[in-house]
Amino acid sequence: MHLRDGSWHSIDWKSWMAFRGLQEPWSPLPHVTAGEHYFVICVIEDGRLFQIHPHRYLINDDGRIGDDGYFGVLSNSEAKRYEALNKRYYEYPQTRPLTDQEQKEFDAFRDRLWKSWLPSAAAIRELMTVLPALPEREDAAWHVLEASGLSRTSGQA
Repeated sequence: MHLRDGSWHSIDWKSWMAFRGLQEPWSPLPHVTAGEHYFVICVIEDGRLFQIHPHRYLINDDGRIGDDGYFGVLSNSEAKRYEALNKRYYEYPQTRPLTDQEQKEFDAFRDRLWKSWLPSAAAIRELMTVLPALPEREDAAWHVLEASGLSRTSGQA
């Protein structure tokens, strides 16, 4: 789904994959103009919201995902450190695994970046009104909902 003008709009999976250039030739998404945009992928099965994957992108004039510079979340030195740790973390085969201290540092960077991708609490409340399913107490979707200010006990942000 794409957050546009305060409302969430569905995107079909094939169009999303083409926008991301995954398994489809690249093509722009309708209504996605240059600038910052929030998207969520919601995993819904059997009437239940299992997971929410937030995305925040800076879109170039041509409709492609641009270099967002981590949206200013990381300083230049932190970005360089994060990229070095990221390369080593995902390297295959892994020739030099991260130490425990490096893993903690890497996890802290990733957590800060992930939180910066979250839509606002108001956008999350709006998302909950348009979804055809709600999560159960144990579903991973609550990780995003709680990080965005929604409470499991009250159901309100």
